[in-house]
Amino acid sequence: MCPQRPNALDKLQSMSTPVATSQTQLMPLRTIVAAAMGMLVILGVVITFMGLDWPFSYTVVGGLIVANILAFTAAEVVGYRTPAAPTGDPERARAMGLQQLRSTTITRMALTEAPGLLALLAAFVTESVPVYLIGAGLALLSMAWHAWPSRRVAGKLERSLDREGGRSQLSELFGGTSAPGYQQY
Repeated sequence: MCPQRPNALDKLQSMSTPVATSQTQLMPLRTIVAAAMGMLVILGVVITFMGLDWPFSYTVVGGLIVANILAFTAAEVVGYRTPAAPTGDPERARAMGLQQLRSTTITRMALTEAPGLLALLAAFVTESVPVYLIGAGLALLSMAWHAWPSRRVAGKLERSLDREGGRSQLSELFGGTSAPGYQQY
């Protein structure tokens, strides 16, 4: 049986199919995180113009600060745990690294966004704008630190994945070097 020669349509399709770059692989994940962060900002604008008062409840704000600290700590402790990348199969290790980046980012995003949603509830209960602005503002900072796909996050995740000798090469998505024991931030 002789091999089939590619026709003009096959050549055109191969030329028009873009090669997946690191930015195209990260764009959907960044879009999801940006939408969640943007939602907290938009809710802040809406609450500010809803006619709520500006009383300040130290107890509620203190509770939201504690909730943000707990969420930040939970994201730090739980959000970067991964199974070890397989050794000997670089393609499988790389695919596992991408999958773990996606799944752990969603986990960290959910953990760090929760205090912002609690702040929304607290703002309506107390009828206080500053309660939301403080609680959601801290949640936004926490989300930017833990959920936004960055070189720092990829390096930390890569150390977890590569702990048994597998090479996930996750830092290379962000333009960093992927060498054992060396991570750029």
